[in-house]
Amino acid sequence: MQVEAGIPLQICLSRFSRWLKNLQLDIGVVFPNRQQISSASSPSQKLCTFLTWSDWDLGVCLQYECKRKQLHKPDVLNSWIDLRSTYRLFYDRKPKGLNGALQDLGIQFSGREHSGLDDARNTAHLAARMTRDGCVMKITRSLVRV
Repeated sequence: MQVEAGIPLQICLSRFSRWLKNLQLDIGVVFPNRQQISSASSPSQKLCTFLTWSDWDLGVCLQYECKRKQLHKPDVLNSWIDLRSTYRLFYDRKPKGLNGALQDLGIQFSGREHSGLDDARNTAHLAARMTRDGCVMKITRSLVRV
């Protein structure tokens, strides 16, 4: 239902890019570029990146759709943190999906599984918990050739 009522990908990416630009101006966040991926960032920067539960969304699905539709994908979406692989390394165990990872840590999944917004919120809850537990988040995947 949500997908069918959605806007075309080209319009979505354009609005997303505009929103990100405003966010960068208003809050001062900085997304990694080629130099920042391969070297340390300045302590004064509010360096941020995207976080997903696996490489599928940004590394496969969006990549394929943009190529198929001949759309420019914003460069900021070329590197991200795969929380699933970060979870595996940090807790030294393989989770049974996002819901399983949350349950392992005593967090109740909120909403409907595989609903974009609900999954995003639950992924954020998990990332926050992992950070509180001492996990340092680092980019795990980059489509940028350095």
